[in-house]
Order: sequence, then structure tokens, then C-alpha cells
Amino acid sequence: MGIRRRLRAEVKRVDGVKAAREGRWQAARDDLTLALEALTAEGLDDELPKVLEPLVTACMMAGLLDEAERRALDYRAWAADHGSPEDRATALGKYGEAVAQIGRLVEAAEAFREALVALGEPADETGRELRWSLLSNLGSALAHAGRFGDAEQVQQQAFEVARELDSAPRAALAASQLSLAANGVGHRERALEWAETARGWMRSDDDDLVVAEVEGNRALALSRAGHTDEAEEAMRRAWAAARHIPLLAQQAQVTRLEVLSRAGRHEEAVAMADALLAALPPGQPRQRAVALNLRAGIRLQGGRPAEAVADLESALELKRRIADHRGMATGHLNLAHAFLGAGDLPSARHHARRAEELWAPLLRAASDEAGSVGLFDVHATALTQVAQELRLGVEDVTGALEAAERGRSGPLSERIRAARPARAQVPAEPPGSERMRRLARRLGATLLVYAPHFEIEAVSGQAPRLREIHMWVVAPDGGIHHEVQREVTDDERLDESPPVDLLDAVRQLESQVGDAALMAGWAEVLLGKVARLLPEGPTARLVIVPQRGLWSVPFAALPVGSGEPLISRCSLTLVPSLHALELIAHDDVWRDGEREPGTSGPLVVGGVRDAVVPTPDGRLLPLSDLPLTLETARAVARVHGGSALAGPAATVPAVLDRMGSADLLHFSCHAVLDARLRLDQLPGCIALTPAGDEHGQLTSTLLASTPTRARIAVLGCCATGQGLVTADGVLGLARTFLMSGVSTVLATLWEVPEEPTHDALVCFHQELALTGDPAEALRRAVLTTRRKWRAPEIWAAFTLVGSPGPRRRAE
Repeated sequence: MGIRRRLRAEVKRVDGVKAAREGRWQAARDDLTLALEALTAEGLDDELPKVLEPLVTACMMAGLLDEAERRALDYRAWAADHGSPEDRATALGKYGEAVAQIGRLVEAAEAFREALVALGEPADETGRELRWSLLSNLGSALAHAGRFGDAEQVQQQAFEVARELDSAPRAALAASQLSLAANGVGHRERALEWAETARGWMRSDDDDLVVAEVEGNRALALSRAGHTDEAEEAMRRAWAAARHIPLLAQQAQVTRLEVLSRAGRHEEAVAMADALLAALPPGQPRQRAVALNLRAGIRLQGGRPAEAVADLESALELKRRIADHRGMATGHLNLAHAFLGAGDLPSARHHARRAEELWAPLLRAASDEAGSVGLFDVHATALTQVAQELRLGVEDVTGALEAAERGRSGPLSERIRAARPARAQVPAEPPGSERMRRLARRLGATLLVYAPHFEIEAVSGQAPRLREIHMWVVAPDGGIHHEVQREVTDDERLDESPPVDLLDAVRQLESQVGDAALMAGWAEVLLGKVARLLPEGPTARLVIVPQRGLWSVPFAALPVGSGEPLISRCSLTLVPSLHALELIAHDDVWRDGEREPGTSGPLVVGGVRDAVVPTPDGRLLPLSDLPLTLETARAVARVHGGSALAGPAATVPAVLDRMGSADLLHFSCHAVLDARLRLDQLPGCIALTPAGDEHGQLTSTLLASTPTRARIAVLGCCATGQGLVTADGVLGLARTFLMSGVSTVLATLWEVPEEPTHDALVCFHQELALTGDPAEALRRAVLTTRRKWRAPEIWAAFTLVGSPGPRRRAE
């Protein structure tokens, strides 16, 4: 009898594995269950893992998630008592997969981490394949749980392991997960880059699992980037691969719903949502919640708010049931948006408050700068837009301004506050209207605050499409004025059809800043309604608080009045938030040309030799020498009575050694802002002279961890004002220097040729030495440069970020 059972168990195991390989998951589950029963009856414990592992997978793929969890628990218990380290890692990984599908993402992530610890450093290919699987699953769980920085880091490791294994399918899956992580924080361009990378790794003989995931995530990236037709085509390929696999089919339908909704095919999307919700079992709360949110969004667009609210409340209850705090925060935000649209202000206010309460601990728990910025970016725009609209609905203009400030005062303000001890005296919470008035008066500056409002998506809370731009002007005399620009599209000049993708539209300006008609159109949108409130005069100061894509606007070149550029009317400074400006200005004091105690003079770097930059595949790419930068550095050093750090001496250790005590920083060399830099690291680096094993990369991470006493940093490098645009400002080199304690950063919005860069920067330092006023010094330098180099492509690139400088006593 025992031999028969053993034979039956082996036959059923083989049949089950074959059925799984053919995608017949229910049959695989049935055969493997019979095999397990036969082995258990015979007490053949050593044979159990050969059945339990594929059985857990079969149950998941068949959509039987509760059963998958039970079988995974059995597998984990067996491995704890009888298994090797590799067995324990495999069993823990299977348990993580099962609970991740149920929606218990933090528990899943802990299981994957425990599995990686149990596995250790694998010595053979089988172990490395298991390590890839655990890393990939851990990254996916972290991304869905909102830990985007950690998720990116883990998926990068999975991608590298796949390449070491020379496994194209694994590399494709890892790249696809990297796309998903980028989409999670609204970084659409990066998501699309990784999605296309994933597709590039696909092969014609890839199985349906690979095709379904890669094409499904690619469809999502294409859809969110506005490429509707391509998204639908990718979705068709994903659906063709997934439709015979219950779990993948359900996931593909959820993605398909979003693609249809974004394409405006609302009736078809509602019908599909109804069918999907009818088919989804109760044991899949995460998928049901996503489907409910999507249907709610479609119903809101169709003018059926009551039904939309019912869907959103049901989705919120599902998220609450599985303790998905990020999902609960998004759920409350969706309800706030729905009630606001229906005119129910008390209910909207209640849900907005609950969303803010739930987001706060998630932000505090973020493990790194990029992770916290990612979470802040996801929630801040939508949440604070609702808060602004609630205040504007009762004509509370200053309350709406305060809400706008809360939406931009995020992790960067915390880092700026921690950079210098004296700033601890400034309250940690963002300023209210009275503190804003005092700030404008103290600096003698007019503050111009922008808050673009977008069409918020019910499913994700993201805001890709521009609806209107709100503007507040805080005058030095204490007046606060509000305007709104609703006509933000110009079919011939800005976009083919409304609504506008703000970031994409603004990016045209770099190559078209010389187009007078286009610039006049942007000036009307951004300055027309507030032009009468802007300051004018030799010492007039305007501090601009942009948001989102407005960081890329060359404000200096926007024509005002008779058509002269704005820079001819007043000095200009950009700042991430009024809270950041308040923190910087607190200890940014005028010293009448005196050197700050404890500082060592200027650090001026130029004439770098043999600079290289690392590429994503690990190679070192040589950069061209910039001969004129040596002359620039020497001229700047002479202005301030110092000497330049140049040539072979311009190394990373030498710069870091002097940076802490310098009172002024100047770099004339290459800088690199790679759009594919990892989310868990600060983007950007300055390329210095290599020395020994050190390749000369002065990275943002190094800079941010090196406190400096310098008040100003001048970055005479390529496009140092660019970076990753978020609700918390631009992630790039300018931000990095603010985090290290610098008060003011001079950067460029795009690449400028060497000779005019030399002229502008030397002139700036000469004016700075005369006036001690960075904003006025840059204004004079730009106007001087403009007299020689008339094209705005030259002079409009220079921008000041941070403080305009302390108000001079004579003022």
C-alpha cells in the first residue's frame, strides 16, 4: 500500500508541475493537493517541499489566496524543523509571496528580508537564482507599501543579479519593477525609461508570466505619460498573455481599467469594472479596492458623485481591513476630493484632515531622503490642493496660501533647519500668514507664490494635468493679494489641446526661449494678473516660489510692461518654500564685508583634468576638458583675495577637506544630472580630477553629508538648476548645497557656452564683492552679459536659488 501511495504521489506531482508549466493552474493545484495528501499519509516529510513549493504557486495563480497562505505556512513550518538554509529561504519567500498577494505588504517584506538573511551569500547558480527571486519580490512589496527609496535600491540589486546570471527574463522583470516603483511616486519619465528597458530585455520565447508583467507595467507607464494608443497596444499584449492565468488576469484587468479610464473610454471602463468586481473573490481586498477606486473615478467624471462616494467608502473599508495605511490615506484623500466636487465642504474637510493624519507617520517612517520625498510628492499636491480649495470656497485667501505652503514645506525644510544650529529657533511647522508678512518685510522683498491646480486622479491621487494656476503676492508692506489664471492653454503656442501637461509644456522653453511670441504667452499666464504688484527699481527684490514644472521657467526672460525682460525690473530669486526661505534668512546676516568667524576664505575650483563620469553599466566615460574654466577660477579667486584649487589638485578629498570651513564655494567644471539615477540616492555629481582609486565624483550624497559654513555656492557647471521635479522642489545639485547649509546657490537652467559663462560669473563675483547682495549682483551680471550676448539662450539660464541675501542696512 505504501509503494502505491508513493507512486501515486509522484505521478500527481509530475502531473501538477506539468499543468503549472502549461498554465493550467487549477488542475495543477488539484494534482499537487492529491500528491501532498499521499505523502502526508505515508509520513514522508522529506518529500514534502517538492510538492509544497509548486502548490503554493499554483494556489496563488489560481486566485486561491487563503489556501495559498495556509500551504505557505505548512511549508514554512516544515523548513524551520527539517530544512537547509536554502529550504528556509525558499519557504519564507513563498510565504511572503502569498501574503503580498493578499495585501499584507509589510509582513511580506519582512518575510523576504528574513529569507535573504537565511540564504546568505549563495555559492552556486541555483542560490543566485533564488536570491534574485527574493530581491525582486522584496522590491515589489516595498514599492506597494510606499517605501520607494528602499524598493528602488532592492530592485537595482535584483537587476544586477539578473545580469550576472545572464538571464534576460529576470532582467526584464527587475526593470519592469523599477518602472513600477518610479510610477509609484509619479516620476513618469523615469517609469517610462525603465519600462522600455524592460521591454528591450524581453525575448520572443519568454513565457506568459514575463510578457504579462512587463507589458502590463509598460502599459501603465505609457498611459500615465499620456501615450494612450501605445498604452492600449501594450495592454492588449499583456492581456493576451495573462487571460488564462486567473491571478495575472485580474491584475491585468485592473491595469486595463486604468488605461481605458485615462483614454476617456468611460462606459467601457465602467462595464469592465462591474464585471471585474463581480468576479473578484472577497479574499483579494487590494485588487477590489483598486477596482472600486477606478470605477469611482470614472463615475465622478460621468457626473455620478453619489455612486462614486459609495465606491470610495467601500474601497477605504477594504484598505482599513488589511491595515494598509498608505491606501487608507489615499482613500480619505479621494473622498475629500469627491465631497469637495459635490459641494459638501464639512465632509471634504473631515476626510482631508484624516488623510493628513495618516500621511504624517508614513513620512516620518521613510528610511531615506529620496523615500521621504517620494511619499511627500505622492500626497502633497493632491492633499494640499483640496485644502486650498476648501479655504477658497469660503473666500479665505490667506488660509489657502497657508495650505499651499504646507504642500511644499516637506523633507527639504527639515534638512535646511538641521543644517545650522541657529535655525532651530525657527518653528518647525510651516509659516502662517503673519510670519510670511514679517519675512517679506525683513528681506525687503515681494514674495510671489505659485500653486498650480491639477485634475486629481481618484485611483492614484496623482495630478498630471494642469487646470489652473493660483498666485499670491505678499508685499513688504504686509498686503496679501490672490489671483487665479484659468486660461492656461494656448492651442497654437503651448500645447495642441487642453489640458496642459505643465512639465512637458515648460520644457519647451529651454530650446524656445528666444521665441518672443511664446515667451509673451507665458508672461501673460504667469505674470499678467500680478504685474501691477511686482516691485521695480535698482534695489527691488522679487522672490518667486515655483511649484512643479514652473521650476524650469526662465523667469528672467519673461517680458513685462513695454516688453523688457523681468530681470531688468528687479532682482529675482527662486526658493522651494517660504518655510525654507524663513529658515535660511534667520541666520543670513549682513556683515559689511567681514568674514564670518571660523571660516577660511573662498574655495574656488576649476581647470579640472581627465574628468570621467560612471555610466549605468559600470564603465567610466571620459569628459572633455574645459580650458577656460581655469581662467574663470583664477579670476574669481583674485576677486575674493584667494587662490584657485585647480588641475591635479582639484580632487574630491581636497575639496571635502576645505569645504567645511570655506565662506564661499565656486565650481567651474562638468556636472552630471543623470535622469536614470536611483531614487534612493540624491541625483547629481560634480566631476573633479581623478586621484588614485577615486574617480573624481563629488556626488550629491557626499555634498549633503558635508556641512559647510559657506553662505553662497556658485555652480558654473552645466544645467545645475535641473533635476527631478517634485512637490518638495527639484532634486538636484542646488538642493544638495542648501541641505549642506549654504544660503544661496547660483545655478543654470541649461548648458551655456564657456565664454559667456566666464563673463557672467566673473562679473557676478565682482558685483558680489561690491554689494554683498547675491540677488542684485546676479541681476547686474545678467544685464551686463546681455549687453554683449543678446540671445536669451545665453543670459536667461542663470538663476539664484535660496536667499536673495540679507537686507542691507541702508534699505
